[in-house]
This record gives sequence, C-alpha cells and structure tokens, in this order.
Amino acid sequence: MLRRMLITHAESVAVVAVEDGELVVVRQHRSGAKGVTTELPSGKLDADEGPDEAVRRELAEECGLEARDWHRLGAFWAVPAYSTEFVHVYEAVGLSPAATAGNLDEDEELESGRVALDTALDELSDAVSIAALALWRERRDR
Repeated sequence: MLRRMLITHAESVAVVAVEDGELVVVRQHRSGAKGVTTELPSGKLDADEGPDEAVRRELAEECGLEARDWHRLGAFWAVPAYSTEFVHVYEAVGLSPAATAGNLDEDEELESGRVALDTALDELSDAVSIAALALWRERRDR
C-alpha cells in the first residue's frame, strides 16, 4: 500500500509589487533549496486575519513598504499533491515606505531588493513566485 504524506499548511499570500520597471523581491535562506532563494514577498496568514490583511502585513514586514492600491489577482494551490497551502496573489500599486514596519518572524532572515522586470523570471527561485508573476502578467496583458 502506498502511503502519502500530507503537510497541513496555513493559507498564504504573495505580493507582486512593480515600480519603474522593477519587481520587489526578497532574498532568504531556504533549507529545502540549501541556499538563498529570490522570491516575491509572501507569507502565511495569521490565525486572526484574512488574505487582505496578511498581504499588507507581509509587504510591510519583509520590505518596509505599503501600497496605495491593492488588486487581487487570483489564487491557487501551491503543491496539492502533498500540501494544503492555498496561495492568494495580490498586486501592490503606488509603493511608499511603510508608516510602521512590521517585525519579521523569529525564523526569518531576509533582505529585500528589486530586480528588473524583464529578467524577473530568470531570477525568481520558487514556484509560488513564478506562478504569481505569471498571473500578474496574464492580467496585465489582457
């Protein structure tokens, strides 16, 4: 009999924040990748919040930014073969420094930065970020 492991994971958010032809990213060490990855700002929902609140918190925590406008782009299962993680994707428009920067989680050490939008797919390291950017591009090109 085949046994499959299922990882129970909270829902999460990913932020596509583009300004002046650059994409906001975070670089952080990931154990599974055995090194530093380049990802979109993202994170799991806290127990008492929905995706609309979580996406704002994550952008402030990880990048010290806030946005004037937010657009929900869609959602998808991260890895449904073995995880319950459901990812909500948002676009952040009109970036400015956050009035109050949030605190990183205890296990987070990251650096925020920007990459050129035209080479972003070559720079992103994880499937969630690549899928989120694809959603953004598909909506933009409509």
